[in-house]
Amino acid sequence: MKEDNRAMPLDTAPDLPPITLLLRRVTEGDRAALDQVFESLYPELRRVARARLHSQGRADSMNTTMLVHESFMRLVNASGLRLEDRRHFFAYAAKTMRNVIIDAAREHQAECRGGGAEHVTLAADDALQVPDTRASEELIRVNDALLELEALDPELVQVVEMRYFGGYTEQEIADFQGVTERNYRLTL
Repeated sequence: MKEDNRAMPLDTAPDLPPITLLLRRVTEGDRAALDQVFESLYPELRRVARARLHSQGRADSMNTTMLVHESFMRLVNASGLRLEDRRHFFAYAAKTMRNVIIDAAREHQAECRGGGAEHVTLAADDALQVPDTRASEELIRVNDALLELEALDPELVQVVEMRYFGGYTEQEIADFQGVTERNYRLTL
């Protein structure tokens, strides 16, 4: 059953899941509630981050803890953020992980191109140690395609972010959206 996403006072919504109640308190500015959300969802965020980094071959250049913590810091510093329910939280987490990963990919590319470092002549043996930038380039191409798609179908972008950058399964995305997996597939 899909949650009603309209904001309502906490004292009139006792039947809502605890995470939804906490997220609504976060929206009202309750920092302690944000800490509770992070603590309760941290294991799931780590699982998602670990899966995403390993599937992209980025486990060496970025670790799970850094990705989760950087994403959380961006969440804390976001202004005007309204997290109505679990679905909104995980959609935002996937988008934030996307931004952290893309920023790291761009930084990696800049380093490979010199990035302000002192230029030196490489010996033949040293040339073999230049890092491979294909993964970073692919991530940036995917990000650019998503930016174009966002003008046409923002909801589809959210699904791609959750799947590609968040590492969520189709069933998890369907659950977050409050639909069956079959209906989820029909919307794609």
